[in-house]
Amino acid sequence: MLYVDQPSGVGFSYDVLVNSTLDQLFLGGDLTDTGIVPFDAYNGSVPEANSTFFHGTLPGQSLNHTANNSVIAARALWHFSQVWFADFPEWHTCNKKISVWGNSYAGYSAPAAAVYMQEQNVKIRAGELEDSQVLELDTVGITNGCIDQLYQASLYLDMAYNNTYGLQVINQTIYENGKNDYDKAGGCRDLIVQCRELGDKYDPEQLAINATVNAVCTDAEVYCAANILGLYDIYGNRSDFDMGQYKPDPQPQSYLIGYLNQPWVQQALGVPLNWTADSYANENVVAGISGDATRTAGMKSLEYLLNSGIKVALLYGDRDYRCPWLGAEALSLQANWTGGDAFREAGYQYVHTNDTYNGGVVRQHGLLSFTRVFEAGHDTAWFQPETVSQIFNRVMFDKDVATGQLSTQEPFSNYSTHGPSSSFHIKNTLPPIEPVACYLYYVASSCTVDQYEALVNGTAEIVDFSIVKPAGGGLAIGEAIEV
Repeated sequence: MLYVDQPSGVGFSYDVLVNSTLDQLFLGGDLTDTGIVPFDAYNGSVPEANSTFFHGTLPGQSLNHTANNSVIAARALWHFSQVWFADFPEWHTCNKKISVWGNSYAGYSAPAAAVYMQEQNVKIRAGELEDSQVLELDTVGITNGCIDQLYQASLYLDMAYNNTYGLQVINQTIYENGKNDYDKAGGCRDLIVQCRELGDKYDPEQLAINATVNAVCTDAEVYCAANILGLYDIYGNRSDFDMGQYKPDPQPQSYLIGYLNQPWVQQALGVPLNWTADSYANENVVAGISGDATRTAGMKSLEYLLNSGIKVALLYGDRDYRCPWLGAEALSLQANWTGGDAFREAGYQYVHTNDTYNGGVVRQHGLLSFTRVFEAGHDTAWFQPETVSQIFNRVMFDKDVATGQLSTQEPFSNYSTHGPSSSFHIKNTLPPIEPVACYLYYVASSCTVDQYEALVNGTAEIVDFSIVKPAGGGLAIGEAIEV
């Protein structure tokens, strides 16, 4: 298992190492502002560190030193893979096939990475690339990923209006207005198509350096967010990452950020810098400059992979709004590949997690599977670790997702599930509301306004990076900013 922090600037990845200050109370700014300031910028008068103002070694924050979009990130990952798989001495396996798995934004980036690898494989086998090795692909797996907004965007409205938990966040009028804003001339769908058509014409290599294409794609992203995806946030206070919780969402907990920033952990891992959970620099580039989420045509990537004989596994927790399962299901049913008709004819079967629990339902035919995981939010594996682990192993070892007992290899590669064509009739109840868990390394996303103000004025009580007093109160920070 190889974990890759990419693109440059996230996790432990970096372009250059810079001794810097990090303001944990930073709530965002313009495109070049990240809350991280190099020591050199203080002209010898670096402010002292305190409980919310840290000193550390961090990546450079230049917007020019991280990937502009998912395709550029894919190219960088391929070059890294060429070196790593050739030179890493501990990589000993009789099966050289590689699988790419990812969550959330990896719905865009994982298929893009796999497609680029496969395209390079074709060139290598044809003798068009020298001094390169084939990276044979087996599987692409995505958990709660946003893949292609042309197919998924309008289903956000359905998730907010009518879901399997009986939670109605928007009313019928708002729902219908949102659908109109997606479908109408000049609406969200047309803007996405315009972005991609201009991109194909003026930036076919997807370098994200054409200002006109970038502006059109970014404008489309802003329009769709404001008029479609964002209605859930405008009219409700439920978490985007788990509809079962209010904002700020207390789970999954953010403890790993504090853990990975401990000196003894970094020493044990052999890394020379602090760990970055969310890179403002990278987010500002892909969301504010290139419009990557709009430009990325993930459906074409999935179709190419499936038609190239590569397995695709889609796993979606059914309480997630960030990348709802309804949109992913719709996308899977519209995919045009050699097994597409048979996949659409396949029905849903329960996923047998263990002898006492069915953790979800799956539609599967041949290379493609789509699984709705019950009672899970955006980080599917955190909510339902056993179910996701079972699905992962079954996919990787060519077994049916439903039971893990049947082979899906030749001569059984046409395996299909059987059952109802929809799983929407399977309902669940919302979980109890968990208390706020304000965490010092994740203030903007985990704390309330009252807790933030206490951190600012120095009255907050902090234990192991957790703010224990005040315990909550007031709006979530993001809601207060929007107001």
